[in-house]
Amino acid sequence: MQSQNRKLKIGVTGGIASGKTFATNYFRSHGFPVFFADILATQMMNRDYEIISKIVKEFGEESYLDGRLNKEFLASRVFPSPENIKILNSIVHPAVIKRSAELMDDALEFNDVVFYEAALVFESGMTNRFDYVLLVTADKETRLQRALMRGGLSEKDVTNRMANQLDEEEKIRRSHFVIVNDQTQAIFESKLSRFLDMIKSDEIRNISSFPHFIK
Repeated sequence: MQSQNRKLKIGVTGGIASGKTFATNYFRSHGFPVFFADILATQMMNRDYEIISKIVKEFGEESYLDGRLNKEFLASRVFPSPENIKILNSIVHPAVIKRSAELMDDALEFNDVVFYEAALVFESGMTNRFDYVLLVTADKETRLQRALMRGGLSEKDVTNRMANQLDEEEKIRRSHFVIVNDQTQAIFESKLSRFLDMIKSDEIRNISSFPHFIK
């Protein structure tokens, strides 16, 4: 990688079944440090006593089973209710955002670029914590079918989660870079490769008009 004037924090976001996790795993396989908001949140919901006590107070003792987060129960209480989503986010997000900033800063001591995957980059107010935000997107029907094919969620579960996330057009408007993942995996990987090439060559800093679609 060419010498850079400053380090880069890149947020990767996208709706359910958009391909954002595939993207960040692709970046990690090419040697870049990657952090995942969902993993970090789950760790903190299992280990942070203050978070645990607040969750139990709001959603009940069943939120934990044998000392571990009861994700299925909590999801059944939270996702159908926009109000409960706001409550859970207000408990978890501040601590996760603080910890994620520490982890990214630590990683940037030895790396020029770090990626952070989060479904709710915009909703949680994290946008200004990144130099760039990359959105991975696809149309609603494509994402619905992908989510149903991988199993674990009913159509109602998926549509509830979609309904409680920011509209895709609004996400596009707020993003710096956009990858549309609506074709084959090979085409998706070629777009991810193109994005990495832009980072490695420092071309990314020459883009001034956003959102910029990666072809």
